[in-house]
Amino acid sequence: MTRFCYLFLFSFAAILGEVLAESCGFKVMLLAPLVFYSAYVFGAPCGFAVAFTGGCVLDFCLGAANPWTVPFLFLIVCFAVLWLHQTETDSISLLIIPGAILPFLAQFPPAVIDGGFTWESILDAGADAVIAAILSAMLFPLAIMLLDFIGSGLSLELFADAKERLRNNRQRRT
Repeated sequence: MTRFCYLFLFSFAAILGEVLAESCGFKVMLLAPLVFYSAYVFGAPCGFAVAFTGGCVLDFCLGAANPWTVPFLFLIVCFAVLWLHQTETDSISLLIIPGAILPFLAQFPPAVIDGGFTWESILDAGADAVIAAILSAMLFPLAIMLLDFIGSGLSLELFADAKERLRNNRQRRT
């Protein structure tokens, strides 16, 4: 129950932040890091639930003509599971890499689709994604540390312990 409240609160805050920023003319990515975190820490089903509900609410609040947010948030869940199973280290500094990749999974494809697949829209979306990737690469590790700090106070599973839990589950199966 605590996990549900935790994810609901942060999903609400991320969606509200994205909607408020979008109404001011800024395109920010707040829900995608939360989807990555929830899939990495709590598992793929939890990540898919956050991605689906958050993506639907976000598309509804922003009045999207084509609701492309959910399928691309599902890609982030798949990327989080891949990152959990494929990386050898669980260093917080290595989170710069997924932080830089998230904008290309969450923002770039919908922007190209909404722009009509023209060269102008591809270049514009690409430039926006590169800027977002730079900012996200710097801020993503800090966001993970903040979510882990709050989660540790609530006695929830932590990002730092996800790799160890995966190893323990593999050892129990053998």
